[in-house]
Amino acid sequence: MGLSYMFDSILGLMMGAGGSSRPWRKASNCKRLIKKLKIRLANQKSRKNVMIRQSRADIAQLLLINRRQQYHAALTRVEQVYKDECRLSAYEQLDGFCDCIHDNLCYISRHSKLSVEVLEALSSLIFGASRCGELPELHSLRNLFRQHFGQKFEIINVKLLPGNAVNSRLAHTLNPAFVTHHVKLQLLQEIQNEYTMRSASPSQEQTCNFIPEIKKACFIIN
Repeated sequence: MGLSYMFDSILGLMMGAGGSSRPWRKASNCKRLIKKLKIRLANQKSRKNVMIRQSRADIAQLLLINRRQQYHAALTRVEQVYKDECRLSAYEQLDGFCDCIHDNLCYISRHSKLSVEVLEALSSLIFGASRCGELPELHSLRNLFRQHFGQKFEIINVKLLPGNAVNSRLAHTLNPAFVTHHVKLQLLQEIQNEYTMRSASPSQEQTCNFIPEIKKACFIIN
């Protein structure tokens, strides 16, 4: 099934039962919600960045202690860092999709056939609302989209059913799968490298031996 056929089918659902091809009278409400949502996203991104920086610093300190039990603690904490970084990435994407909808509001309010880019933004914001309870404005946007485009369009994207137009990267970052040992080890090494370069105190011997020791400890723990 080609992309053009798939998107035409989605648009048919949008303007079918429950949808509307009439001018969108609530476009101004959508514009106001987007403005508020972008402010909240900026605040959430700022807070999440602070949390991630602190967690990475704490993990670096655990690794520098150079004891096996500290590696275990670092492995446990690095999984949460990975999930936090996924959430931060999702906020960045949602912010971009807000811009897309805002820039195309006039067109959306007057036309039933939408571009692939706009359709992806609409679908991704609806999906994001179902996974981000901390963004109430996004939930309000989802309600506006459902009223205009129909419940079937909403369900397809919320449940990631065949034919959904949700951005695949956003779907991954908002549904992080089990964090594998390999991913955790990679992130540990990244943190170690970052903080070793910042520090002026570690000796060359400590730096050279650090990553092999992490690997050895991780395989023992695993």
